[in-house]
Amino acid sequence: MNVKMDRRSLRTREILREALFDIASSKPLEDITVKELTDRAGLNRGTFYVQFQDMGDFLEQLKNGILEEYQSIIKKLGYRTGEREPFVEPPVGFIRPFEFIQLHERFFRIFMGSVDSTGFTKQMSELLKKQFQSAYLLKHHQIKPTDIPVKQLYLFSYLASAYIGSLQLWIQRDFDLSPREMAILFSKISRLGSASLDFQ
Repeated sequence: MNVKMDRRSLRTREILREALFDIASSKPLEDITVKELTDRAGLNRGTFYVQFQDMGDFLEQLKNGILEEYQSIIKKLGYRTGEREPFVEPPVGFIRPFEFIQLHERFFRIFMGSVDSTGFTKQMSELLKKQFQSAYLLKHHQIKPTDIPVKQLYLFSYLASAYIGSLQLWIQRDFDLSPREMAILFSKISRLGSASLDFQ
């Protein structure tokens, strides 16, 4: 019985998520009501309130689900040591983050758009900074998080901002580069630096 309920719950969430994307394509997220959402989804409001307290709770759970999945994908990034040349053929693990964003393009178009009323972009940036710190600590395993040099923290912040800005442009340009091309591009930027690059 629990399995059936779980499947029903997951299906309900999926229907609500797709309804949200439909409405949000032409209306700000903060203006969407529970009634509007459930009407579009073909569900009654009671079904919604079984799983969520309100629209804020629904959006927060939706964001957290995406962030958790994305975090599981980027966990191992930055752990490579030794080779500093840009990728010619990037490892699958470096392509997957971009594939994930493309797979969930409806979500990212809305939550990483020009107007971010939910704070998702900031959450993504914080997630990336934590990942950079984790990679640094793994490489320098003799130090504690509080011992990371201040200038290194500035670098992590810079890289996270650059990464987020590039993702937003990629989304705005309708994914005109493939996930593989994006992985190669970031490899070149991170290993050679922007000053040495001159794209034609």
